[in-house]
Amino acid sequence: MELKQAKRNPGRPNDNQSADLELILRYAIKEFAKCGFGGVSINALSKKVGVADSLFHYHFGSKLELWKSCLSLIGREIEHKFDDLNKISSGLNGIDRLKMFNKQLVYISAQYPEFQQIVVQEVFSNSERSNWLINDLLKPIYRYFEEILVQEQSLCNLKKIPTANLMSFIIGSITTLFSRSYLMHKLYGINVFDEEEVENHAELLNELIFNGLLLTNK
Repeated sequence: MELKQAKRNPGRPNDNQSADLELILRYAIKEFAKCGFGGVSINALSKKVGVADSLFHYHFGSKLELWKSCLSLIGREIEHKFDDLNKISSGLNGIDRLKMFNKQLVYISAQYPEFQQIVVQEVFSNSERSNWLINDLLKPIYRYFEEILVQEQSLCNLKKIPTANLMSFIIGSITTLFSRSYLMHKLYGINVFDEEEVENHAELLNELIFNGLLLTNK
């Protein structure tokens, strides 16, 4: 990331510093994904991006608020993508809509791997960060899948697998390839973020998931 060195003037950061806030957040989320929450310091981060640490304190107040701001930026972008897809797919049947949502999640996982890395880091335990992440960002995203899954199960189009198991299976199948990108490269020599690999993953998972979930003999 290349940002112009900001002058360390006291008081409110100037307009040029403020204009770089989104770039700073997008850089910071990469640091949180790589180092974990505990491995990131405001002082070190300000030096890496070349701005005064007063910028962080003025706009965010604390490392926790910076972390939330990073995730909110990406989480809202993801939610908007699903919201747009929800609107344009409203006239389709539930199975076709689910396939579209699955493919969208593949594309999102490839576009925002740091978001997924942080989710994996945080949701194994009960903490202020994990509860905020689940309630504010993940629940709104998961609901798009859950509503259609429950409806299709009630229509006897899908096997009645408990929602927790089913969502874990679907989300895990889609995101694991990208969260283990280095492993996939070392074992199989592929770049999982290559456009062709992403599209292939989307198609394969829809085929595998729905071959197992569809009830063909009602």
